[in-house]
Amino acid sequence: MLGSDYRELIVPKLDNHGKLIGILAGGGILTLASIILAIVSGRFLLLILSLALGAGTFYLFYNNRIEYEYVISGDQLDITKILSQSRRKPLLTVSLDKFTAFGKLTEAPPVSDSQTLVLACSAQDTACYYADFDHPEYGQTRLLLTPNEDILLYLEKHLPRSIGFRILK
Repeated sequence: MLGSDYRELIVPKLDNHGKLIGILAGGGILTLASIILAIVSGRFLLLILSLALGAGTFYLFYNNRIEYEYVISGDQLDITKILSQSRRKPLLTVSLDKFTAFGKLTEAPPVSDSQTLVLACSAQDTACYYADFDHPEYGQTRLLLTPNEDILLYLEKHLPRSIGFRILK
């Protein structure tokens, strides 16, 4: 069993459902049209094109199914982007001590031109939080994330006191 200084959460990206439906609908219509054209015209080699269109639709749909994994171990936050529930791409690693601001996105100051914006949230809505910090690779960075209550309680206890983050209940 892992210690009390460890938190993990997987958050599915929810604001791309329209894109997923568009990929399925558009790809399905193109594939079906190609099949009908092949049958009506008698050119059965067009079925190879239909197969390619179907495979392309499948590939695009599954590669746009995105989740984010948050892992907090001690004072380190690791965020990983998960594509198609199988491939992982490390997105960001930062120490909680580097945070200069943290809170609800609705209360955040506007993003400056010099800041790098890292989106790792399910959707940019009222459940979204922001964190500002200096990152050695990205410079001034704003991270958008969707933590659960357990992670928020952990952050309340482990973020620097100068930030003054408190969960309002």
